[in-house]
Amino acid sequence: MKKFLSVSVFVFCLVSLASCGGGSGNGESSGGFPICGNGKIDSGEVCDGDASCGEAGHFYPEGKATCNSDCSAYDTSKCSPRDPSDLCGNGQIDSGESCEQGDTKPCSELSSNYAQGEATCRRDCRGWNPENCSNGGKTKPCSLILDCVKKCGGDSSCESSCKAEGTDQGAALYADLETCAASCGGVANDDCLTKTCYDAYYACNPNQKCGNGSMDEGEICEKKDTKPCQELNTEDKQWQPINEAVCNSECKGWDTYSCVDINALTCYQVYECVKDCEDSACEDACIKKTWPAAKAKYDTMIECFEANACAVDEECMSSVCKFQADACKTHITCGNDIIDNYEVCEKGEHIDCGDIKDANGVALYEAGTGSAYCNQNCTEYGTTMCYRFCSCTEVQTCIENECGGYPKSNAENTDEKIACMENCESWGSKIGKGEAKGYRQLIESCCEQDNQGNNTGVCGWDSSTCLQNAPSQANATCGNGDDSRCPY
Repeated sequence: MKKFLSVSVFVFCLVSLASCGGGSGNGESSGGFPICGNGKIDSGEVCDGDASCGEAGHFYPEGKATCNSDCSAYDTSKCSPRDPSDLCGNGQIDSGESCEQGDTKPCSELSSNYAQGEATCRRDCRGWNPENCSNGGKTKPCSLILDCVKKCGGDSSCESSCKAEGTDQGAALYADLETCAASCGGVANDDCLTKTCYDAYYACNPNQKCGNGSMDEGEICEKKDTKPCQELNTEDKQWQPINEAVCNSECKGWDTYSCVDINALTCYQVYECVKDCEDSACEDACIKKTWPAAKAKYDTMIECFEANACAVDEECMSSVCKFQADACKTHITCGNDIIDNYEVCEKGEHIDCGDIKDANGVALYEAGTGSAYCNQNCTEYGTTMCYRFCSCTEVQTCIENECGGYPKSNAENTDEKIACMENCESWGSKIGKGEAKGYRQLIESCCEQDNQGNNTGVCGWDSSTCLQNAPSQANATCGNGDDSRCPY
């Protein structure tokens, strides 16, 4: 059954009836009362009051999301986001889930040992948490007896009441703990409990034993431990080599709610499946066989095709939408330290720029001047740190031929002209690019000065003095070159 929070808000008008009238602007209703803060979500509001993190979005349920003062949004900075592929918390029971966040169930339906209480849905939606269940009458387990006693501050009457509310098992476990702790500071001394009375303490607090930082008997992992999903593969169940399983709340197994079945279609497999379809029903069936992260890559690629009005084919994939298509092809293999299909390198790898060659084995960039790093899709090396082969004079020839020459005034130094000059400079060798770029940038930042050294206000391409002095000030000889790989 669902638990619903009922909020009653009573507003009393304690001043004259006239003061209750007025407009409905600035967060007020037509009656003059504030809308934000009235305990209900009105038109234009996202919230009106705080909520658990799970109620405020796709977050784990622990923690509180605070409603902003104008009720426009929740502050979720203290919430832990779920992985997009983790469907727990989306308001519906999906495949593999037993319940949804916020669901409750009578404890008696879980086990005949329970007579009262309601179980809550686990944070992974894969089962029920029975911590609120009891067999009736005495309800406190050992851990709650201990919490109760600690709050008594040494009052023996209060402590007796705490123990009287314990279940038979809880009272027995607490008695063992109390007997042990009597020799080293009592149950209020946490060091005594966790060190001297280790066994008795964790028998009383079994849930705290999971997460205490050590691998205890019966545990196979510790809270917050993770393991690559594919390491949990068996003959009967296998996972895609992505995402990680999380140690469960008892430290006795792995929660696999973030893992993806090995048979789920990757982004590129979805493309290949859809390519053979003849109707939308077939396409929808293909897409349903994948998982959210793969579908997001697929959607991004299709959006690129549509935005550029090009056919969904290999030609468009290798040109207009290459980046999006490469991301689709390699999104689960890039970064696994193996050069897989469609990949030319692995993340973190780098080579000398001179090692990048064309189909005929001819170097495309100047050797020994920079490194090329594998891109984020593992499909090529990024060459932004590489230089080509043109000398300074050849760069200037490019600017003359392609850009109509350097600007003759500041008015001619447009964004389009600058982009053209920068493109010519990109063909420069390390020395050639530096000389040509230094010459241009020095002029653009230069201003004439009078005999007293004051700025005259004549700057950049409008200044004949700047144009004359730029070569020597830029320390640029604008050397010549004759490399056959320079087109100028």
